[in-house]
Amino acid sequence: MKFTKKSLDAIKPIGKRQVFFDDDLPGLAIRVSEIGRISFYYSYRTGKGRTAVKKWVHIGSYPAWTPENARQKVKELAAQVTMGTDPADEAKVAKSALTVADVIQVFWLQHISAKLKPSSQRLYSGIIGKHIVPMLGKINIKDVAHRDVARLHHELRDAPYMANRTAAVLSKFFNWCEKNGYRDRNSNPAEDLEKYKERKRMDFLKIEDIEAIGQSLAALEALGQVSLMPAAALRLLHLTGARLDEILSLKWSYLDLESNLANLPDSKTGFKVLHLPISAVEILRALPKFDSDYVFPSGSKSGHLSSIRKPWAAVCAHAGLSGWRLHDLRHAFASAAVNSGASLPMIGALLGHKNSSTTARYAHVALNPAHKIAEDTGAEISEALSSVPQNGILKFAPRARAER
Repeated sequence: MKFTKKSLDAIKPIGKRQVFFDDDLPGLAIRVSEIGRISFYYSYRTGKGRTAVKKWVHIGSYPAWTPENARQKVKELAAQVTMGTDPADEAKVAKSALTVADVIQVFWLQHISAKLKPSSQRLYSGIIGKHIVPMLGKINIKDVAHRDVARLHHELRDAPYMANRTAAVLSKFFNWCEKNGYRDRNSNPAEDLEKYKERKRMDFLKIEDIEAIGQSLAALEALGQVSLMPAAALRLLHLTGARLDEILSLKWSYLDLESNLANLPDSKTGFKVLHLPISAVEILRALPKFDSDYVFPSGSKSGHLSSIRKPWAAVCAHAGLSGWRLHDLRHAFASAAVNSGASLPMIGALLGHKNSSTTARYAHVALNPAHKIAEDTGAEISEALSSVPQNGILKFAPRARAER
């Protein structure tokens, strides 16, 4: 294959790694990943005859590197081999001198920004910038030990959720380092780290809180302090139990308002069907359609609203509520579903949970159907146990045990 932009763009992923060599320049090769990512390599041999060892030097990823750039780099590397220098050994030495801060920049470019969703990118960015780089950034990538990761984890002990998420990011990072030659195989220093117990939030917005939110939202909208689009997004979060990004990144093409559905092609857990109550459909039908694919367009880099935290804070302040997050609207929806008689598996399906353990937190809701059944049954039995004859005289009449 002659490497050109046209020929590289025409390559289709086949579910396994592919290797191609350039017809014009010996040693120039590409590897195509299972999902279609293309990387340039210089392939060559050192030694003579049967002892010659085939080596690969990574040059860069397409399209950041063009075929022309890759050819020039291969010519430079080939000249080094002719002069007796081994580029693969030099690359290995260079990698061993890198710090965590150096390698994590490559990890960001090749993994985080290339493969993760925006919400995950924000989580990784915060953890890397606030915790990993300040604590581990200056350590040589090959020298990071379990004790270093354990110390960072311990420093975050007062925030167990963040401590565990930081450990998870580190584990992912060091696994990636092993696969890409920055560390030896089976050397992940985040392995076998004992995680902190996390206490999930078990209190949810009550119906009177939601009423107060609705009244405050209407009042602030009438005063012009909350605009149309954020107000509509907040109402849809209440009515659907959807994740914030699922609502803010909603496209008109996802909607099937005749069937009261939104087909989300790429939610946090993959493809998801969002069921829309008639009140949500009415909100969507009333929204203006701007010259945009998005239901909630904006001039941001993403093309859609990226945050409604300020309107939410204003509504909560007006309603006299504090300490509630936007994500708590999702919990409130699930809590209301439990009280309406929905089963936990059904709620998990509505919310798009992958694991049943995620939905299990709603089993304790005070007025859930199981609790109500137990309460009603107990009341009936208690009434029978404590019944007293009208005249106060209890007649004794032996009863034979029924034969089976």
